[in-house]
Amino acid sequence: MLLVRVIRAGLDLLDKTSRMRVGRSWDDPSLEQVLPQVKAGRLEPGLELIRQARGDHELRALRVQQLAVAGAAHTEAIRRVGDGDADGLLWLGAALIEQAWAIRGGSYAAYVSDDRFTRFWEVLSSAADPLRQAAEALPDDPVPWDRLQRHAIGMQSGRAELDRLWAELTARDSHLYLGHYGRVQALCAKWYGSDQEVLAFARKTTASARPGDPVTAMVPLAHFEVVWSRINETEQPAQEVLEAYFGSSDVIDALVEAADKWQDGSQPHPRALDAQHLFGAAFYFGGHPTRAQRLLAGAGRRMPEILPWSAASAMPGRRYAQARRQLGLL
Repeated sequence: MLLVRVIRAGLDLLDKTSRMRVGRSWDDPSLEQVLPQVKAGRLEPGLELIRQARGDHELRALRVQQLAVAGAAHTEAIRRVGDGDADGLLWLGAALIEQAWAIRGGSYAAYVSDDRFTRFWEVLSSAADPLRQAAEALPDDPVPWDRLQRHAIGMQSGRAELDRLWAELTARDSHLYLGHYGRVQALCAKWYGSDQEVLAFARKTTASARPGDPVTAMVPLAHFEVVWSRINETEQPAQEVLEAYFGSSDVIDALVEAADKWQDGSQPHPRALDAQHLFGAAFYFGGHPTRAQRLLAGAGRRMPEILPWSAASAMPGRRYAQARRQLGLL
């Protein structure tokens, strides 16, 4: 979590010349139009988008996640606009999580003042109640449980609590992309699992996934988490580590199986762009340019904020642009 925040703090400055749309690896034209309004404090359109997505778990999870970031500076206004209904409570809790991390900042712990730490824990703690109330108001909605999972990771609530939240989430939607993304984070060695456990989870996810579901991208995501940790523990150039890791026949075999299951009958999905980047980058670093080219051709200039390209460079937008040039896509 901390490393993510450190990287986020510099992305805008480092990637201005890349011409890439960092943090936009999703597809929702309505959300695209509303985000600038929410950032400016016009909140009603954002709340309406969340309401409209009831029953569409993937779209609702995406909108809550992105609108929480956009509305992090307006939590009191979200509280008023939401007026205590399930959608407003869900947005409020998610936005409080993002507000807390904005207070915490991207500095290492040694450079964060006691006052900021105190405020961080206060705001983060306050996110739990509205999220639980949202979950009670709409018992079939998995999205409050997804945000409670993110909250528990930030609160360092421990493995038992994260396992409980995971059970609640998957009881409501066993394939939610964002929920699985969060579970990968929880199972990493840097949090409450290990390399072996997170990779086993990714394999199990692919085995149970429906053909055409991009949730199979948990396989490359888990591998990027593992190799990113190795990069941070060595002085070897990141490119060399990535090429050696993804060049392994065992890794490539797992990637091919997962990618083929997704692309076999692939259906429209708001997170398909994210999956394209995860698979495409893995094949690119693993020395399979044809597969990488086919996957990344449709991704265009929209890219994730962090993984996979941040594993290769502190300037992920420029690194992705370089990969596109090398693959003949620019």
